[in-house]
Amino acid sequence: MKKILMTLMMAVALSGCAENSPATLKGKSFVLQNDKNITLSFDAKEDRFAGKVLNNYFGSYTVEGNNIKFGAIASTMMAGPEAEMKKEQSYFQNLGKVKTYSLKNKTLELQGDGVTLTYQQQ
Repeated sequence: MKKILMTLMMAVALSGCAENSPATLKGKSFVLQNDKNITLSFDAKEDRFAGKVLNNYFGSYTVEGNNIKFGAIASTMMAGPEAEMKKEQSYFQNLGKVKTYSLKNKTLELQGDGVTLTYQQQ
């Protein structure tokens, strides 16, 4: 009985640690909390991300523990209202500053260099 209880306790403890494992983001899609027009999705099989602001954007990322690094961001080049284009450029710059992430209760928080981006899972 003690072995079973100990095994269950270890399983629960390890599952809590897996909250920020590299597989945590795979296949998930999010929307920016303060701007529902900005999306961020993570590919289910590869370490790639994609989303939409004014234009569609995409790139690769790496995760180690709760550290995340977004690679160069590529995007389509559609023109739009100046305010929307500035918002998009600012978003891309902020995404490039991100260093850590946490995913709890379907809320993804990306942080780094004075930037916090909070998303809700779709």
